[in-house]
Amino acid sequence: MSSTNAQFSQVLSKTLPPEMLFNLPKESVYAERQTVQFTAQGGPEFAPGNSISVLLPPRNDMMDTHCTFLQFLAKTTDANVAFCNGIFSVIDRVRIYSASGALLEELPYYNLRQRIEADVTVPQYLKDLCLGVAQGYFASGADKFAVSSGLHRYMLPIKSALLANQKHLPMKYTGGIRVEFTLAPGSDACVVKNNAIPGYTVKDVCIVSDLIKLNDQQIAVMDAAFKKQGLKLFGTTYNHHFLNYSVPNSTLNISDRSASQKDILLLFRNNAVLNDNAKDSFLRAKTITSYQFSVAGRLFPQRPIRCDNYASEAFVELTNAFHGHIIGAGLTVDKFNAPAKGTFVVGRDLESSCAVVSGDKSCKSQAVDMQVILTSSVAPNQRVDAFIGINVVYEFLPTGEINIYK
Repeated sequence: MSSTNAQFSQVLSKTLPPEMLFNLPKESVYAERQTVQFTAQGGPEFAPGNSISVLLPPRNDMMDTHCTFLQFLAKTTDANVAFCNGIFSVIDRVRIYSASGALLEELPYYNLRQRIEADVTVPQYLKDLCLGVAQGYFASGADKFAVSSGLHRYMLPIKSALLANQKHLPMKYTGGIRVEFTLAPGSDACVVKNNAIPGYTVKDVCIVSDLIKLNDQQIAVMDAAFKKQGLKLFGTTYNHHFLNYSVPNSTLNISDRSASQKDILLLFRNNAVLNDNAKDSFLRAKTITSYQFSVAGRLFPQRPIRCDNYASEAFVELTNAFHGHIIGAGLTVDKFNAPAKGTFVVGRDLESSCAVVSGDKSCKSQAVDMQVILTSSVAPNQRVDAFIGINVVYEFLPTGEINIYK
């Protein structure tokens, strides 16, 4: 036994525990942190269907993407019109362009993707706090029509590979980027009563960000490094695919050729609800009795996930897809398992670990579609939205060229 312990000890480096070390802290290279507003072009007021552009110019600053928000004032156009829960419902699409006009990132159905994340991960007590109100969640017992028809200021994080990165964004080396937000139709962003016409207005739009100024010496070091090897940024984004689910036992094909597929989210929406302005267009319906994914002939998981009773198997799979962060107010039993409405979302993680990049590349390398194998006890009439999470790398070169690997 002592011999085994000795061998184990030999492979470990010897050191004191942190509380016994007395190393001096390192001096920060940050010279100054300031909050800056980048104002939208055009306006001053925007309506459903309008596109809003905000320019982030090249400058000798690092953008702290954890402290970067979209800010605007918004209200509905009638006291009988209310926003859907979460003010991100007004954003239909986000596009990010380079200074030359090249499309760097596109996030279609942005409001729908953010609604999934909010319903799954945001508990009601957070929605009741000021932060929740600032992002357009309705507090418990609030009159959503009265709240929505008043002019309020909202602040939202921008969920993007470039603008929600783990690293600070060196603005100078991107050459400048333009962020474009397309506003959703009123029928998608709002619910109504008394046969009102859904509509809203948005104004005073800007991106608010903390910028970090570096000292001259550090800027010189970074300039030299950029001239030598350019800049590479890693992030995660998604692709959206629309599927039509109308036959009870179906195999739906998702034609996605990304080089690193990291996860998949599916939601099922009833077409009748989508066309009813009095109902929340983001509500989901559960008609499936089981599901399974096939990626290049490999089944994920090995047997179908059952969605009967309390849909416990589906809930556990969704928990795994969000790495255990499942605490959302929308995941109560009556909502998650409701046959006609609720927060029923199908999720599957395709990466082996959240600590390393190990996304699946077989759909691209073998030029095959991902398949969703569904069973149902009724004839469905549903729209299925599929979001494929992918890994992406941006390479900004000293020549001004930008390469995107995804």
